[in-house]
Amino acid sequence: MLKLYLASLRIAIVVICVGISIVLCTKILGFVPDRLHGDSRSIIQFVVFLVVAGVGAYTLLVARLMGSFKVSQVVADRVRKSLDAFSEGLLLLDERQRIVVANRALSETIGVKQGRLVGCKVQSLNWAKSPASATNGYPWVRAAVELQRQSEALIRYKHPEGGYRLLAVNASPIAASESTPGGVLVTFRDVTVAEEHHAELEQMVVMLKNNREEMRNRNRQLQVLATLDALTECRNRRALFEFFELAWTERHQKAGEIACLMFDNDHFKSVNDTYGHQVGDMVLQRVANVLKDSFTDSAIVCRYGGEEFCVVMTNANAGKAFEAAELARQRIEELRFEKPADLTVSVSIGVSMSGYGAEDPQEMIHQADRCLYVAKEQGRNRVIMFSDAVDKTTQSPDCVCSTETRRTERIKKKETVRGIVALLDVMEENAYSSKM
Repeated sequence: MLKLYLASLRIAIVVICVGISIVLCTKILGFVPDRLHGDSRSIIQFVVFLVVAGVGAYTLLVARLMGSFKVSQVVADRVRKSLDAFSEGLLLLDERQRIVVANRALSETIGVKQGRLVGCKVQSLNWAKSPASATNGYPWVRAAVELQRQSEALIRYKHPEGGYRLLAVNASPIAASESTPGGVLVTFRDVTVAEEHHAELEQMVVMLKNNREEMRNRNRQLQVLATLDALTECRNRRALFEFFELAWTERHQKAGEIACLMFDNDHFKSVNDTYGHQVGDMVLQRVANVLKDSFTDSAIVCRYGGEEFCVVMTNANAGKAFEAAELARQRIEELRFEKPADLTVSVSIGVSMSGYGAEDPQEMIHQADRCLYVAKEQGRNRVIMFSDAVDKTTQSPDCVCSTETRRTERIKKKETVRGIVALLDVMEENAYSSKM
């Protein structure tokens, strides 16, 4: 508009100059009124009056004409209708950030009529201020200043009906020259629903992660509960055999041997009969605590059943196993109770080592159990080690079983099974023959 006005002003000045030339020519030719002859000052005043009056009249005329034009009239109706067909919101701004064109999609998105948008400043719309927009400016401002396209800038708009709209903004400068901005083309895409879905998905992912972690924790708790004895909080037989089988499989890969220790509370039935089962449970708990404190490294403490406990040690030897068993026996013997104060406790212990010829964990437990029986027979409250060498002073021959004897027993069992299978085959053949 300013450029058009200046161009028109230049034309007006040219017209006035031509008029002055005509006045001077009329003076020379004698067409000037008689009252102006010989009065140069009056002629000059007359010329100045013509100049000022002409410029003023032309300025008023141009201003009137300029004011009669609307900003919307810069763009043809056909172009505006074409822009209304776009599904995304669109604004065309002039160099002063005034809205020249606003399509129908934007009007519906922000809840403002098209007629009210055209001609107003784009910054005057109800944008929600954010730290990013305050620091870096709006995307259309950056596009006009930097003469560079701004892509997918997120901006929030406060809708007249309440709530906010999240808009993805693209702004492209329209340069009047290489260094002068001529306007900005701005598009708006409503991503409110997509952002809400994204937020819901993120919330769901967080919830799933929390649920998965909670399930893992509960599974770990269930696994622990499934492997613990409820009364003593020692491991149960299931956990014992899992640990024992794994240790047995890996025994050749690690240094040392496996030790199996069977503990039995002496005269425990009389404790229950004399003091009651509540005191008996307390005794089992105190004994279990001593065992858990005594065997911590590379060992598992299990309540095997009733008043019996089983301890499996890895990376051990006979001396280490015997010393640990004897120390546990002494600590249990030193246990004292407030009620009843006269109650004393002792245990008998049988110990077996993996180097004593056992072929599986069950046989090791059987060896330790036989030694436990010998400890009971010899007076209780003692530790008996299983050994291939018969020591008649400390061990009964029943506690010792040679490798050759065990091999003979297994051969006899296999022969017995084979005989039973053969007998069943004969009976089946006879039954079949009788039917024929």
